[in-house]
Amino acid sequence: MSTTGPELKLIIVGLGGQGVVFLTRLLSQTGVALGYPVLVSETHGMSQRGGSVISHLKINGSEAPLIRRGTADLLLAMEPDEAVRNLPFLRQGGTVFVNTDNGLRAEITEHLKRRNIQVFVIPASVMAVDLGAAAVANVILAGFVAAHPALKLPVERLRQTLESIVPRGRELNLQALEAGYNYFKSDIGILAGQQKSKSENLTVDTEE
Repeated sequence: MSTTGPELKLIIVGLGGQGVVFLTRLLSQTGVALGYPVLVSETHGMSQRGGSVISHLKINGSEAPLIRRGTADLLLAMEPDEAVRNLPFLRQGGTVFVNTDNGLRAEITEHLKRRNIQVFVIPASVMAVDLGAAAVANVILAGFVAAHPALKLPVERLRQTLESIVPRGRELNLQALEAGYNYFKSDIGILAGQQKSKSENLTVDTEE
């Protein structure tokens, strides 16, 4: 297996039932198809619907199963509160992609600026309902992230992976991937400033 290619550390988070495991599978199998060494570790609440789910995905990374705090390149979140909760995993200059029609909490704006963390948002759940299937919000998020150069997994390869791992509803999933990709390309998803989210109860560990 080739070791050439991007070295990426991704944290993928959400709640049980939001498709975090499938999203991780889509990205990891695309990496494998490209010939990269891939390591995946899934933790927390996988069997509990509504519980927190965290996937650690390394592409061309070390053999350690988990990503250390402060070292992840990308944080993909199916839910904004889970994005906030897992921000400490991100390195300086990391990037967040989150399924929400708002930003993250206003209180963390200075923390994000200080650590040079960019946040990109997309209302993937709303878009999925518009497509007729709430379950494809995770694939919409995948397409959204694929449009950003930081992922380094071509959207064409993600399409091929979807075609191979989705036995039913393949066309709908391909439409979802395309919808997320086009949303980013339209610049709608770029969040210039932080807006207040609906949650009032989360705190962020800003230890550096």
